[in-house]
Amino acid sequence: MSSNHSQRAYQHIRRELLNGSVAPGSRLSYGSIRKEIGVSATPVREAVGQLASEGFVQLVPQLGAVVRELNREEATELYELREALEACAAGQAAERISTRQKAEIRDNLSECLALIKEVRNSGREQANCRLAQKFRNLDLAFHMILIEATRNRRMLKVVGDSHILTRIFQADRHEFSLTILEATVAEHEAIAKAIEAGDREGTHDAMRSHIRNSLNLTLNESDVDIDDRWWTE
Repeated sequence: MSSNHSQRAYQHIRRELLNGSVAPGSRLSYGSIRKEIGVSATPVREAVGQLASEGFVQLVPQLGAVVRELNREEATELYELREALEACAAGQAAERISTRQKAEIRDNLSECLALIKEVRNSGREQANCRLAQKFRNLDLAFHMILIEATRNRRMLKVVGDSHILTRIFQADRHEFSLTILEATVAEHEAIAKAIEAGDREGTHDAMRSHIRNSLNLTLNESDVDIDDRWWTE
């Protein structure tokens, strides 16, 4: 991309995809993006072109940029990729993580537990939209702390991209019941415990189990057909 404005637009849209703010199959509004970040049309087009080349959106004639839709087979492949990369990264993180990053993990888990308490005190069995979005952000932050601890920039980019695609697949499908919230945080706590102990193998195995469980949960909640659902010209 040729300018700082293009990079700003790229990062803005990327964050929206990570947050699950844009549903699969929906159009990206160039005009709205321009207004939100205060840039002209050219940087937005360049950013969308970059995202299309990375497989996050597809450029459809007469329609514009459309957020990609994934099928179950593609989602499974993504989780298998995440399992291989993140389990390896977690093992490395157990040996390389800094004191600051350990503190960030503890703070992250404390926020997750407080969120669960808020859901429980509400008398509801499921997080509302605000708390669900907050939990998504905390979940992503937990994983990215571990990736950053490896000090491997290429792994950080690849894992970040895989999280965007899995978030796209989960959009409007993934519900956060108390049971799911508690199970997810319990798995994060197991990973954190192994990290604190400097247990490379234990951290690797805990992360691998966590991602496999996430895949099973995501597929169980999805009603997407295995047929290819890319937009066609």
